[in-house]
Amino acid sequence: MLSGVTRVKEMESMEELSLTIPALWADHHVLAIREVLKGITGVGTTVASARDRQVSVEFDPAKTNAAAISEQLAASGYASGEFDETVDAPRNKLAWATSGVRVTITNPSDIAMSGEFRNY
Repeated sequence: MLSGVTRVKEMESMEELSLTIPALWADHHVLAIREVLKGITGVGTTVASARDRQVSVEFDPAKTNAAAISEQLAASGYASGEFDETVDAPRNKLAWATSGVRVTITNPSDIAMSGEFRNY
């Protein structure tokens, strides 16, 4: 039971940092950011959202600080800042990812094997 009390005290001493990361637009960026933050002593819970381009980090102020976390992310290519879709849109995304419309073509053999007339 004593360890539970210690854990509560650890959580009370944690601070939270929320950052907007314009370069965070896909799952592989989320994984990269989590790897960067995992390497920083004092960083606890990390939540990263590619959809919102937001990162929330709980950290122990006795071991690290917000500036050090921001600097480490910036050195890894994930600088924080304001997001502006017209300026910061990734240039290397596929056309369907930026147009808002994605069209696929179904294989005719899949269509032939679907529905109530399926041949087994």
